[in-house]
Formats: sequence, C-alpha cells, structure tokens
Amino acid sequence: GQIKGPKSGLNSPSRGEMAQKGVQLDREAFSCSICLDLLKDPVTVPCGHSYCMNCIKSHWDKEDEKTIYSCPQCRQTFTPRPVLVKNTMLAVLMWPVIPPRSSRRTSALVMMRMKMFCRTDQQSICYLCSVDEHKGHDTVSAAAERSEKIQDREKDVKLLQQEVEAINGSADKTVGNSEKIFTELIRLMEKRRSDVKQQVRSQQQGLHRVWIP
Repeated sequence: GQIKGPKSGLNSPSRGEMAQKGVQLDREAFSCSICLDLLKDPVTVPCGHSYCMNCIKSHWDKEDEKTIYSCPQCRQTFTPRPVLVKNTMLAVLMWPVIPPRSSRRTSALVMMRMKMFCRTDQQSICYLCSVDEHKGHDTVSAAAERSEKIQDREKDVKLLQQEVEAINGSADKTVGNSEKIFTELIRLMEKRRSDVKQQVRSQQQGLHRVWIP
C-alpha cells in the first residue's frame, strides 16, 4: 500500500493561533509584575526589570523609611533611590501589543513617526534612530530645531536693525556737527569781511585827511 504522510494541519497550530500565542508572549514580556497590566509609562530599574512609572514609584515610596529600595521581581536592592526615567524605546516596542483603539497605541505610533534632528551630525532623523544609531548625540525634535533656527534668525535681524540705527544715528550726528562747523565758519568769514571793510574805510579816511589841506 501507499504510505500516507501526516495530514497537514493535524495537531499543528494554525497561523492565527501562533499569532495569538505570540501576542500573549508579548503581553507577558511587556506586563508590569506589580499591577499585572501592560506597562504604562514604562521605566527600567538598574537591575533591568521594567515597571509602570507609578507602580514602582508607589512601591519605593513605601520603602522610603528604610532608605533601601528593592526590585519587586528579583529583590535586588539599590541605594540611593534610583532616578526614574521613562524608557521611550520600550514604549515604542510595545506598540504592536497595545489594543488598536487605545490612545497609548496612537501615542506610540506618533512617537515612532516623530521627526528628530541630530545636532551632532547636523541631519534630520527619525525617533528610532535617535535611540539607536544616534544614541548619546545631541538630538532634539525637528520642531524644536526649526523654532530655535527661527529665533536665531530673528536675533540676527534685530542685531542688523540695531546696527543700521546706530549708523543712521552716527550719520545724523555727523551731519549735525558739519552744519554747526559750516555755520561757525560762515560767521567767522562774515566777521572777517566786516573787519577788513572797517580797516579799508579807516585807511581811506586817513588818506583823505592827509591829501586834503
């Protein structure tokens, strides 16, 4: 007889089931062990475990008296209290497992598409590049870079206007001074002319007296 191979699909998970299991695994990887829900404003503590910002904050608030802070998952302790900073890369990676209609999914999608500017390399980049290839560089949002450049241009224009006003003021002052100098010269010349005329008259009168007996 003919040897029949195993029927396809028999006892093997369908593609949909595999995808569902993948989502379940992802949900577990991106879940907070304190509230058991998907991470919200995820932060990663020094030992590498991640929690919701508010969850770990509340947990550590209870440990303030001991001044020794622990990871609820592995119990590793930290002193002093670590500073909590949102793990934006993790927030982006969570995007596929966040429910489609969730505002958190929209926020994550917006973050992935966010335009950035790397001042170190002087080039436009995407958000993911800012936390990967350009990690540690001086990066800002493209909007912030545009705003700063506009402000720089406005400052340059203002300085130029001030320089023009200063030059105009100096020119006006120079013209004013020149007018004063010319006026004074004219006055002196008029006085000199008057003095010369007076001298000529005096000399003429003297000569007239000499020649008339």
